[in-house]
Amino acid sequence: MFSDDLPAKRASTEEEFDSSVSKKRKFEDENDEDTSMEEDSDTDSGRAWSVDTEEDGDEGVVRSPRINYLNMPEPEPEWDKDSFDGYEYECYDPEDRKSFSDEEEYKVFRDFKIQAWKNRGFFEEDPFRSIFPLTDLEEPWVDMTTREYLEYIASLCVKKLNEEKNATVEFVSIVRGNMKVGDGWKLYITFMAREHPDGLPMEYQAKAMDFGGKPPFPILCRPASTIS
Repeated sequence: MFSDDLPAKRASTEEEFDSSVSKKRKFEDENDEDTSMEEDSDTDSGRAWSVDTEEDGDEGVVRSPRINYLNMPEPEPEWDKDSFDGYEYECYDPEDRKSFSDEEEYKVFRDFKIQAWKNRGFFEEDPFRSIFPLTDLEEPWVDMTTREYLEYIASLCVKKLNEEKNATVEFVSIVRGNMKVGDGWKLYITFMAREHPDGLPMEYQAKAMDFGGKPPFPILCRPASTIS
């Protein structure tokens, strides 16, 4: 199904696809200059993330890092490591609150932001992390459809899982896919799989990085039910 020169063709079309994805985004910064200044300030001052300790009676007990969601560090891809793990989302951001004069509007925004964090990139769009859905799975992608491309990436993740954990997971079909464009394409794929040849299909998640001109890098493959 997949062409032998797929990596080379991915590299040649990466810039073009990056542009097309950007056009589909629904959320745009209303003030790019202010946002840029805020990002620089947050990163330089250490607000990107910090480790707190309990006070008084619980002195010395280390909490999970609390992060400024916009500036969450983007680590190098590593197999079976979810970049969302080990962080505790700080649901109240005074800078966000200043942007809303109405408490109810702020609550709607905050609830949306919290849910985007909980989704870990696999459900609705997450404009705070520039993760957006691939809405048309039949749209052409290099020399195949988007669906076929996601099948290819998900199958690589399943293969890696089976090799690393001596599992017998079998890819069945694509449910949906999200993507973040940056130094490469980070794919968040939801798909159906069987854990045994005669097992019932169940929902799985796969994450991978696809760098132009290089083989895709599987990051994780897991049952969707393991994420609350």
